[in-house]
Amino acid sequence: MPVLTAVDLVRIQQYVFSSNRLRDVLAASYVVEQALDSQGGLRPNQGSVILAGGGNALLRFDSLDLARKWTRDFTRRLQELAPGIEAAIAHQTFEPGGLAQAWWLLHADLARRKLDRRPSIPQAGLTVTATCTVTGLPATAVNEEGQPVSNRVQVLGSAIQDSTQRWAGFLPKELEHAPGWSAAFPVELDQLGRTPGETSLIGVVHVDGNEVGELIREWLRKRLDAPDTHVVREAQEWASALSRLADRVLERLVERIVRCIHLRRRATTGAQEIRVEGQPKELSFPLRYSKNSHQVFLPLRPIVLGGDDMTFIADGRIALDLGVAALREFEEGQVPHLVPEGGPGGLTACAGVALVRSHAPFYRAYQAAKMLCSSAKAARRSAGDGGGWLDWAVGMVRPMHSVEEWREAYRSMQWTLTMRPYAVTAAGRWNWDWLDLEVLGPGPQSQRAQGLRGDPAWRLSRNRVKQLEALAREGPQAVRKQLSVWRATQPGLKLPGDLGHDGFFGADTPLVDAIEVMDLHLRLEAEEARR
Repeated sequence: MPVLTAVDLVRIQQYVFSSNRLRDVLAASYVVEQALDSQGGLRPNQGSVILAGGGNALLRFDSLDLARKWTRDFTRRLQELAPGIEAAIAHQTFEPGGLAQAWWLLHADLARRKLDRRPSIPQAGLTVTATCTVTGLPATAVNEEGQPVSNRVQVLGSAIQDSTQRWAGFLPKELEHAPGWSAAFPVELDQLGRTPGETSLIGVVHVDGNEVGELIREWLRKRLDAPDTHVVREAQEWASALSRLADRVLERLVERIVRCIHLRRRATTGAQEIRVEGQPKELSFPLRYSKNSHQVFLPLRPIVLGGDDMTFIADGRIALDLGVAALREFEEGQVPHLVPEGGPGGLTACAGVALVRSHAPFYRAYQAAKMLCSSAKAARRSAGDGGGWLDWAVGMVRPMHSVEEWREAYRSMQWTLTMRPYAVTAAGRWNWDWLDLEVLGPGPQSQRAQGLRGDPAWRLSRNRVKQLEALAREGPQAVRKQLSVWRATQPGLKLPGDLGHDGFFGADTPLVDAIEVMDLHLRLEAEEARR
């Protein structure tokens, strides 16, 4: 009797982000991806792969014995490829023609196995005298630097070269505005674009599709009586479309950055400098590069790319821009069978951006970005809006704290000093474009005197802007009173973004949101758009 086998890799994020070295994170992401590759970890010699990717796989075997034999071999290979990773595996027999029903039952069975599994606890190594300098586990080898490392770190070290090659296809051969230079993704955090002498922030960005699991279950529910070949064909079509969509989003992000990279000469020394330029010009920054290889390190590093789920890190000054661009590009994709082509309610996503110090713990930074993405999804559901939403935070969230607890600092008396999350692709007046172009500014070339960063009355008076943030914490009455004082010497002064006389909408205000990212958000634009 045929058998469906489902594989779900457990706690992938903790596995990938457990090290604070970027190269270890990249290698861990790569080996997890290889673990579910047909030629890597899966190798279904006596079966067939229906789906594989994003930490999940679905396979078909002709008998339960073959499925169990494959499971024994797979779990052994899994620990060789990715030591320490955990997997939940479930089998479901079915009669020919009942593949969809077996798949439906596997969902519940796999969820139970994940809950009932025994947690994996590393051996303490009480008799071992050397511990791994990275993980603290018993050391089994010495790396090239002479440091004792565990088996996991040793395996990841051997995969670093392959992990960097995995992303080579997303890079342009030559930079458009820097002839003779090529682009490369950084393998060290210090190559990400940080500016020496300044507080360096990186943005950990997590993008996740909205209700993709529900769409898949609804598709499957409608195919319970469909022929097996029909179900397999459609499943592979929407899985391939999701994979292509994720690739296209990353390609567009790279293109967006590359269009804004220019080769300039410093006015003071005449030396060449390669810069990322956007709006406002003051936040443009130089990039790191290698003179020997003539390679420029992009201020972007993809880490996880799988279907409707992607995680990347970027220089903190462009992280919000890239998060918004990813959401907009995500919505342009078509996924057959899950989303009707050209119909309403297309595939959308939400994003969380954690702006943290460059050497903050990776796992906690990723968890913060994931929590912020969940916050954006909750706001989307609460608003009853089907578009993409964005949430962000500056600084590291404390362990065991929720976003709501984190945001207690934005509450003053009865006032709420933030309007996050913001709608990005959804309809509505008070969305990201309004905050970005009108409240924060500067807007397009024809409206340069717009926003806190465009209107000279605000742009040339940083003390006034700082005072405005303090006044917002005291409430609308304090803002209104101080504005009347300022207007005595500057009659035309007004708040940006049609915020009226006090900057509040009921108990909420976007002023603190805008002022918080005033020096952190660089809007990337093509040269044509800035003319």
